[in-house]
Amino acid sequence: MNLLAIVLSVFLTLVSLQLQTAFAATADECDPIYEEFTLSSECDFNCQNVCSPVTNVCLCKFGYLRDLTSNLCIAEDQCDPAPEAITFGCLAA
Repeated sequence: MNLLAIVLSVFLTLVSLQLQTAFAATADECDPIYEEFTLSSECDFNCQNVCSPVTNVCLCKFGYLRDLTSNLCIAEDQCDPAPEAITFGCLAA
């Protein structure tokens, strides 16, 4: 039983690594004007202010942010701010 669990664990790890490699970006896939390849970053900065750690991706160069709706790098000053949630505290029960 333990041998089966070990074999299954190794198999799943290999499949996971293969999938990560298949979907990872390479430096050749980055837009040379707006993006640069990075192995890892604490945050993929974007117009929507959603921060998530990333690995093996094309990140926008300095002065540009990714617009998550179009997935393009646009000038930082061209980002539309994310809509703020509207709350009506006076209507709360």
